[in-house]
Amino acid sequence: MTTLNLPFSFDDIMAPIGADAFMADYEGKRPLHVKGAADKFAKVMSWPLLNELLGQATIWSAQSLMLVLDKEPVPNHHYCVPATGRDGGQVMRPDPAKVQSFLKKGATLVANDIDHLSSGLTAFSTCMEQALGAKIQGNLYCSSKRRQGFAAHFDTHDVFAVHVEGTKTWHIYEGRAVDPIAHPKFKTLGREHHEKAKGELLMDVTMEPGDLLYLPRGQYHDAIADEGGAVHIAFGATYPIGMDVMSMLFETVLNQPVFRANLPRPGEAGLAARLARLGDTIGEVLKRPETAAAVKEFQKGFSYPRAHYDLPDLLTDVHDTSYRVQASDIKLIEQDGRYGLVKAGSRGAVEVPSEVTDMVDWVLKRQQFARSDLAKAFPDRPSKALDKLLNDLGNMRLTEVL
Repeated sequence: MTTLNLPFSFDDIMAPIGADAFMADYEGKRPLHVKGAADKFAKVMSWPLLNELLGQATIWSAQSLMLVLDKEPVPNHHYCVPATGRDGGQVMRPDPAKVQSFLKKGATLVANDIDHLSSGLTAFSTCMEQALGAKIQGNLYCSSKRRQGFAAHFDTHDVFAVHVEGTKTWHIYEGRAVDPIAHPKFKTLGREHHEKAKGELLMDVTMEPGDLLYLPRGQYHDAIADEGGAVHIAFGATYPIGMDVMSMLFETVLNQPVFRANLPRPGEAGLAARLARLGDTIGEVLKRPETAAAVKEFQKGFSYPRAHYDLPDLLTDVHDTSYRVQASDIKLIEQDGRYGLVKAGSRGAVEVPSEVTDMVDWVLKRQQFARSDLAKAFPDRPSKALDKLLNDLGNMRLTEVL
């Protein structure tokens, strides 16, 4: 099930600096402005695509589509009307005429959680998740007329702002909150606090179509659009953190009687000793190899589910073929960025296209597998790509049908 053939690579997204330089010198450290060709992100968003999405009125609610005018949220009853939602419940649905009226006044439109709403958005988000090991969520901002939507603030996630239409000036400040997270402790700080904490201006950035701006979480910033309208998508990257490990520990320590036992009453002896025992138990659990293995698996799966249908292929592919691997003496090697299959004792290599090396490596590590196993291991690959690989491996006598 799935046929998402990613039209992006993280190297391309971060070009010309590239993925390696970004990871080494900027990620989590400092802002980065990357210039790009005007059509660099044309598959992600454009005026026509935005009009098409907004025109699907029944998918929006007051929570998913918001308006901000002069740094203040527009109350939803000013631009929404009561309506029956797609699930039958009552919702406040944005009225297109009222929304457009506010946009003419210079309001900023915020479309939340759009990273699943088109093939380009989904492909871009999937690419980012695979490269960063983070959950990627996209919010779109459409603003105009040099009216500022938001005052200086920081975000509780890394931001990859992808600019797709118009021009917009971003002000990046020296101030940076230390590793903020999506918790009321950081979400309820007032404007007065932010104005004091933002510090001096660090850099001004003029964003144009094809540009990307990276801001590590906690970096203070604000922005203002030029005349004519501007659109960017802020892709937020949320990484696994220590608090996630604490959540995982809850289920683990549930099996430890000391964590289920009543605490000594106030004034009774033994509270300090009990707390020390709890701490020692947690320390022991954290040192276990199986705990590290569980955390690694958690990190590997740290992404949003992005399922895709494979119609009509799934309706006609009723047989799940099984294969035996006949390549115990074959190794996949890499040299100077090129990949090849080499037989033990031989110097000759059969070149393997880079786009299938991960699947070939997966196959060579098995004694046998089913086509459905391969499809589950590589859910982003189209059926035609899987069939071609299986056919090629069979022709090379590396696999045989059971």
